[in-house]
Amino acid sequence: MRGPVTIAVTGPFASGKSTLVHLLGELPGSETASADEIVHHLLKNDPRTISRIVEHFGENVLGPDGIDRKALGREVFGDAEALRDLEEILHPLVRTETDRRIEASGAETFVVEIPLLFETGRGEDFDYTVAVTVPEERRRTWAEERGVDEAALRAIEARQFTGEEKARRADVVVQNDADLDKLKEQAERLRRMISQERGSHGDHR
Repeated sequence: MRGPVTIAVTGPFASGKSTLVHLLGELPGSETASADEIVHHLLKNDPRTISRIVEHFGENVLGPDGIDRKALGREVFGDAEALRDLEEILHPLVRTETDRRIEASGAETFVVEIPLLFETGRGEDFDYTVAVTVPEERRRTWAEERGVDEAALRAIEARQFTGEEKARRADVVVQNDADLDKLKEQAERLRRMISQERGSHGDHR
């Protein structure tokens, strides 16, 4: 039996990725996950993840409920090598957990939000990749509303491809440049496009 159609959604910070994933998840037969949520789950509940991080960063990052994310953040903040070490631990574990959820899913479509989709070489792992784009002024306003100042935003952006590069690599580009109703229309249009293509041509990849 063929598994679900897999869709990975990416885009710059504060571009509306989570909103699009939520909208796609509301469509019939869809299930969703996010890389950030999976990281939180692993840091709190997965003994292998907790053990590897404590082994590398020390017991000071251990809290009453798994890894203390604030303490871990202090260990890697401003330290590019420490952050790279953390990502080398987490990215394969996130990939494994994502694959496990997809395989266990009975959904027709499984949508995953992955901010670093192309940066981590995962673009080919999914049937479809979607990049969300947004006008720069609006994106920076949304970041500020989430309490992320300009310096923090630049630090996040330094670890990612530009929005233009993400869009260039993606199969589909969704422009989040209007209101929520327009984004809903694009989510439904994306679902119809994928359904029609699968019906006409079989697997995308």
